[in-house]
Order: sequence, then structure tokens, then C-alpha cells
Amino acid sequence: MSYTARMDVKTRTRARILDAAERLFAERDTAQVSLREIGAAAGQRNNSAVQYHFGTRDVLVRALYEDRLAPLNARRLELLADLDAEHGDDLGALVDAYLRPLAEAMRDDNRAGHYARFVHRFTLEGAPFSPPLGDDVVGGIREVTARIDAALAAGEPGLSAATRAGRLRLMQLLITATLADTEGRLDGASALPLPFDELIADLRQTAVGVLRAPAATRTARGPHPVGE
Repeated sequence: MSYTARMDVKTRTRARILDAAERLFAERDTAQVSLREIGAAAGQRNNSAVQYHFGTRDVLVRALYEDRLAPLNARRLELLADLDAEHGDDLGALVDAYLRPLAEAMRDDNRAGHYARFVHRFTLEGAPFSPPLGDDVVGGIREVTARIDAALAAGEPGLSAATRAGRLRLMQLLITATLADTEGRLDGASALPLPFDELIADLRQTAVGVLRAPAATRTARGPHPVGE
């Protein structure tokens, strides 16, 4: 077997492992999925196949993010660059730039994937990377999140920094949960509640509404009555 052929086999095996890991991590807590299980799901008879290609679970998860996020990052930066001319601080346009790359990938990618479901589970777990992922992978998401926060601060000056941070978290959970549910429906050939483009437009508007909702009014309360 030639060197090129060996490299092709290695590349295909790596891709199968990433696909299997994405699916299993989407279904369960990442800590509950063993590397041996991932290897078996990828069709590898060697129990150490995942360790051979990736070394550790953390390296595998990082590789999964880097593999999937790089093209989404490029698309998000493209959308942000297009905004600068006219709508650089428009909250709705910024939210669209946040969610559209993943939504487009779900709609247009011919490969059945579980990436939106994986992203939602990882968002719920809140597991950080050490060292952090580079700007070539997440520069777009960092920029759009910062710009959403700045636009929210300018448009809703009554919201504290802590409240804005909470709203951003709610927005992330809303978007990833909705896209994960949509991906699951598409994967299972189930009907969507709305046509895809309408669903994404409604998600964008709902996310903007979450961000702009009036701050909750704090009220002083005494001890809770028994049974409350």
C-alpha cells in the first residue's frame, strides 16, 4: 500500500471516529461515553483506535469542534463583515449572524450529522477548553457575542451587566436547543412546526425578544409561609 493510500485510510478512519463521537456525545453526557465505545461505533475492531488517532477524550472533543466549527466560523465572519456597512449594531442582524451559519449547515449539508445536538449538550455542560480554542475556530462567535452585548447595552441601558450576561446565556440555550430539536426532526424525517426558513426567522425574533425583555422587578419578601 502506498503512502498516499495509507494517508487516505487514516483520514477516512479519523472522519468516521469524529462522526461516531459527535453522535454519541449528542445523545449522552460526554463523560459517560467511553473511547472504546466510540471506536466500536466507528467500526474499529482495535479497542485502542481512538487513542491512536486522538490520544485522549479532551483532544477528541477539541478536534471535533475544530473540524466542525472552522467552516461555520468563516461563514459567521463573512456575515459580520457584510453587516458593518449598514447594520453593524442592529441586534436582530447580529443574532442572525450568531445562528445562521449552523442553521445553514443543517439545511445544506448532505451528510447526516448530529452537530447541533452535540453543541447544545456541550452548551448545557458548559465545559471549557484549556487552552481555549483559537480565533480560527471561534473568533466569529466571540466577536458576534461581544457585539450583541454592546448593542444590548446601548439599546437597553437599564439592563445591568449581570442581567445582560444572563440574557446572552438564555439566548444561547434557546438557539442551540431549537436547532438541536430541528436537526433531530430532520434526521428522523419528522415534520417541522414551521417551514425551515420561517422557523429560523421566528427563532431570530424570539431570541431578540429574550434579549430585550424588561428586567425583572425585585420585590422585598418576608419569610415564606409554611407550605408555600
